[in-house]
Amino acid sequence: MGWEAALIGSTLFSAMGQAKAATAQAQAAEYNASLAKMEASAEEARRRRESSKVMGKMRAGRAKSGVTTEGTPLMVLSESAEMAELDALNARWSGETQSEAYKRKASSARSAIPYTVGATLLGGYSAYKKG
Repeated sequence: MGWEAALIGSTLFSAMGQAKAATAQAQAAEYNASLAKMEASAEEARRRRESSKVMGKMRAGRAKSGVTTEGTPLMVLSESAEMAELDALNARWSGETQSEAYKRKASSARSAIPYTVGATLLGGYSAYKKG
């Protein structure tokens, strides 16, 4: 009876350990998802600040040279502002995409727990039946 108890105990401890490991993996992925979102938000804000500085320099340079805000200079300024906004939005999109990938990884890890535990218990049962 001693080896049977040891086999059952080790199987149960192994199953619990795998469940805890999968839970920890899911928690890490959830943390990474929130971190990716925060980093994307910070990057979006940084890009907007940077583009604001560049646009200010462009306006100052234009004013200093005496160029009017009509026609081609206005189009260039407008296109530059659009590109800067697209750059900032791209930073947000990239971070949100990465965050969603981490969330899917967390969900996958959580949904795999019953299967992992079940496989461990079945392996222990199979070893018990052979023994």
